[in-house]
Amino acid sequence: MLKVFTGLAFALMISLVSFSPALAQATTGSVSGSVSDPNGAVVAGATVTLTNNATGQSRTVSTNDRGLFVAASMPIGVYRVSIEASGFKRATATEIAVEVTKQTQLTFILEVGAPTEEVTVTSAQDVVNTSSPTITNVVDTRQVKDLPLPTRNPLDLAALQAGIAVVGTDTRNSSVGGLRGSSVNVTQDGINAMDNFVKTSSFFALTNPSLNSTAEFSITTGTTGSDAGRGAGQVNLVTRGRTNQLRGSLFYLHRNDAFNANSFFNNLVGTPRSRQRQHFFGFDVGGPVFGPWLKDGRPDIWDGRDTAFFFFSYEGFRENFSTTRNRTVLTQEARGGVFRYLNGTTPTSVNLYTVGGVSTPNALTLGILNSLPLPNNTLAGDGLNTAGYQYQVLGSNSDDKFVFRYDHLLIKDSAVGTHKLEFIMNRSNFGLKPDTFNGIEGPFPGKVGAGQSSERWLVNGALVSTFGSATNVFRYGRQWSPVGFIRDSAPTAPFIVFSGITNPEQTFMSQGRRTTVNQFRDDFTLPRGNHLYRMGVDFQDVFSYTFNDAGINPTVNLGSNSANPTGLNQTISFPGSSSTVFAAAGAIYSNLVGLLGNATATFNVSTPTSGFFSEQPANEYSNKETSRPMFRISGD
Repeated sequence: MLKVFTGLAFALMISLVSFSPALAQATTGSVSGSVSDPNGAVVAGATVTLTNNATGQSRTVSTNDRGLFVAASMPIGVYRVSIEASGFKRATATEIAVEVTKQTQLTFILEVGAPTEEVTVTSAQDVVNTSSPTITNVVDTRQVKDLPLPTRNPLDLAALQAGIAVVGTDTRNSSVGGLRGSSVNVTQDGINAMDNFVKTSSFFALTNPSLNSTAEFSITTGTTGSDAGRGAGQVNLVTRGRTNQLRGSLFYLHRNDAFNANSFFNNLVGTPRSRQRQHFFGFDVGGPVFGPWLKDGRPDIWDGRDTAFFFFSYEGFRENFSTTRNRTVLTQEARGGVFRYLNGTTPTSVNLYTVGGVSTPNALTLGILNSLPLPNNTLAGDGLNTAGYQYQVLGSNSDDKFVFRYDHLLIKDSAVGTHKLEFIMNRSNFGLKPDTFNGIEGPFPGKVGAGQSSERWLVNGALVSTFGSATNVFRYGRQWSPVGFIRDSAPTAPFIVFSGITNPEQTFMSQGRRTTVNQFRDDFTLPRGNHLYRMGVDFQDVFSYTFNDAGINPTVNLGSNSANPTGLNQTISFPGSSSTVFAAAGAIYSNLVGLLGNATATFNVSTPTSGFFSEQPANEYSNKETSRPMFRISGD
């Protein structure tokens, strides 16, 4: 913790000494422009007022001696921009959009006249970005709401952006500019939202952003600036909020497999179409805060318009689904010990019990093999001794997302500046049983499998301060996410692993992790003359705890070794067979007679001085602290 405060104090000292500031705000945009008269001469000292149409909150800056102005770190939204200067009519531009991480550039030409007269002008952002070499696209509120999203995950819209290569149909693991998934930095309201333990997915936010609560987000895919954060690709999500009108919505969506066609391979073997019955439901509400208070000693209703705003969103998801699996099993003949192969084009059968070193089956292993279903297709296996058994794995999936945001204007005074408070909370509860995503369901109907569950939190608070044209944002965020992959029941006997077929038992053992991220960041921006000074620091402390039961249950692997051979002879007993065919015969024979290849078990320590114990999970703790200072000057 001492390192945290030392870093922040150092950052503040540098900003005060050099007037040089900050990491580009991942939750805001900026507005800049020029003001001139009808002859093209610059207008210095003009007053520029930017008013948010949704909240009524305003900010005022002035043009410099070159007629230029900059309003950095502006909350996203639609603004009314007014220009006032002595000897000129007031110029007003309405519906000016400020987008996350982007600079809105405006040009005003004032008309000579009285300031009481007003001229409404049309001004838009430059089509060509002349202020930054970064390649950034913004997915705005309308796109988030209107584009088709079967998953209701806003990050899936990243697949529409240039420079992003989608892997199959999964946007989550897409590549940005051919780079690995770990090269992408995903933030939610300026705070690290990634899985900080398994950092392989490019477009995956651990708190699973809600579609209804996302205002917009930006995706930077090329020439990332030094003020952009960690990673070559940048994704910045911003939560909705800030409106003077009470608004809300209610929704319900349903998807049903009754409208789906079956797949070719399911029809081929008579497997029913996959079940898909999804229910999306929820609501959102937001607006100004009203509440009781005492005014002049009398009860009254406090009106939070232009001052205090809230937003709350809930989204639920329930799904009953099925996933098609095709397992490899022994044919009826192979279970009786008859191995079949082609000697050239001649079908040949060999009784394994008469040619091997053991002439009788093992009651335990044969009983397990006979408990498995018989094959119903030849899409797997060799079609003679092994074949496929295709069926539907039934499961359920649930997800609950809660988002709350509160914005409050604390102080607005010309002497001490403007100070605003932001608080945002994201919570997501997720469950998947069985966990077909990671393939740890029971391998056959009725067999033990494992499920996945997690509770994910992201809490974020910020103090946004404006002193004239200078802006400082101090932000703290905390992410924690216990995740468990839990076996349905503990094994009561050693695992037996068979050869050449799908193993009858799921050998996966429970494991899980808890990752906690504490993040402090401070961003300071100051326009000075023809330059924009930025300075900031980002400190992250990542702590993780993991447990893993893998290997603590003994495992017996069927097969053979030099001390325990099968006794099969390829030349004598399998004339004309290939090495592949002979190896398959050895694997089936080992399964039938219970031939031991090897056995394994894992021993772990419970404490650094305890020694090794059986049935002791592997527990690991790790902690990593990273800090990232930044200093940047831009301008003419």
